[in-house]
Amino acid sequence: MASSSVVVMDTSTTTKSLRLISHQSFFLAVRSANLDLITQLLEECNDQNNSLMGLTNDNGETSIYVAADNNLEDVFKYLIQFCDIRIVSIRSKLDLNAFHVAAKRGHLGIVKELLNLWPELCNICDKSNTSPLYTAAVQDHLDVVNAILDADESCMRIVRKNGKTALHNTARYGYFRIVKALLDRDSEVVSIKDKKGQTALHMAVKGQDPSVVEELLIADLSILNARDKKGNTAVHMATRKCRPQIVCLLLSYLAVDVNAINNQKETAMDLAEKLQYGESALEIKEALTEAGAKHARNVGRVDENQELKRTVSDIKHEVHMQLIQNGKTNKRVSGIAKELRKLHREAVQNTTNSVTVVAVLFASIAFMAIFNLPGQYFQVGPDTGEANIADNLGFRLFCLLNATSLFISLAVVVVQITLVAWDTRAQKQVVSVVNKLMWAACVSTCGAFISLSFVVVGRRGSWMAITITVVGVPILVGTLAAMCYCVFQQHFGMSGDDSQRRIKRASGSKSFSWTRYSDFSDPDAYNSEHEKIYAL
Repeated sequence: MASSSVVVMDTSTTTKSLRLISHQSFFLAVRSANLDLITQLLEECNDQNNSLMGLTNDNGETSIYVAADNNLEDVFKYLIQFCDIRIVSIRSKLDLNAFHVAAKRGHLGIVKELLNLWPELCNICDKSNTSPLYTAAVQDHLDVVNAILDADESCMRIVRKNGKTALHNTARYGYFRIVKALLDRDSEVVSIKDKKGQTALHMAVKGQDPSVVEELLIADLSILNARDKKGNTAVHMATRKCRPQIVCLLLSYLAVDVNAINNQKETAMDLAEKLQYGESALEIKEALTEAGAKHARNVGRVDENQELKRTVSDIKHEVHMQLIQNGKTNKRVSGIAKELRKLHREAVQNTTNSVTVVAVLFASIAFMAIFNLPGQYFQVGPDTGEANIADNLGFRLFCLLNATSLFISLAVVVVQITLVAWDTRAQKQVVSVVNKLMWAACVSTCGAFISLSFVVVGRRGSWMAITITVVGVPILVGTLAAMCYCVFQQHFGMSGDDSQRRIKRASGSKSFSWTRYSDFSDPDAYNSEHEKIYAL
């Protein structure tokens, strides 16, 4: 009998050892993704597949958990055939089941495979009541979050033991795309409070992303002044965390209660005074001051110092805006002035070219006129080459005036091809002098023409020469007189108009500006007559 008992005991021990070796080989095969070995082991234990799938390793992990954790999709799809929701829901020592760990790692393929089989996995939570959606959201796995929400949107309202939803922590971490995905599915979740009485907005203002804060307020503006159990609003939180950008964003909403008092009898301004000195703290204080924030002791009564600071701040803001506007105006006026100078240079250059051409033409005419006289010249005798009309007074006067026109024109040509004025003002001075010389050349040419006309028509036709003189002289004199008037008006009338404009600006305008181009910015400067025609 004793011998038989020993044999039975040895057989039982051997069976347990072989089973342990088989189980270890199975987990090694799963972890190494050896699908052939997995298949072989499952076939050998065909009658015990369900119990084999339910076995765990030293970390409390099942084989399906190991496959999900390591994203072994082929192995997972094979093993899932032998599993039910009970096996998938077995938790490891980390308090995670296979669906939890796949969501945490962001293994989208495995998550979708499990959701297709058992959508109710979305609502299975761990000991802290953390849902798979929460686990995926705080890891910023957007695709997994959308897959879970497609299966069951209600799981986004699952709260942990501390009362926080997935929206609370994703808002705190600044995961904008996750926050937007959650709010697109159910915007009312934004008003859920945790056990501290904090909404997702309270959590978002602790972070660094203003866009998340703005997205939450777009979903529900009523949470702007929501208080937690300590009486703190989002403005309190953002000030305490020293978030200047978020404070400025919150203060930009007209509905914000900037002077809300918490349970410690503190406003946001009181909290700002406690911040460590720095640029961010100064920016927050300035923003709160501009928004009319007060210390708790001054809430409900008029604070003269605060009103004075606010007035000074308003004046400072107005001056700053005026300076910005003046800068923009100066930039535009500078561009206009540059274009005007360019037009002036082109006009002066065109005038210079025209004067040069006219001077050459005058010189050519004067040179040719002396050698193409009416009556020609003596061909024989001692006076060969002398003009037949050389003794005539009109011819002598013609020679004098024609020579004057020739030499003046040649002088103008020499000046124009020699002097190069880079400055527009110097170009104007040169053109002004050259123009007066060309006037003299015109007068000389006209006189030469009239004097020779008395010789050509003869005494019997002197009435024709007189008629030419009566018609031509007034035209030329009238033209020169008009040009002289324009020149005098340009040089002496301009300063009078400028002084009138300056007097008008000083007496009629109460605004102040700092600009170097006030003359250009005056609309009267463009409407005046002397701007339409410029005389040199």
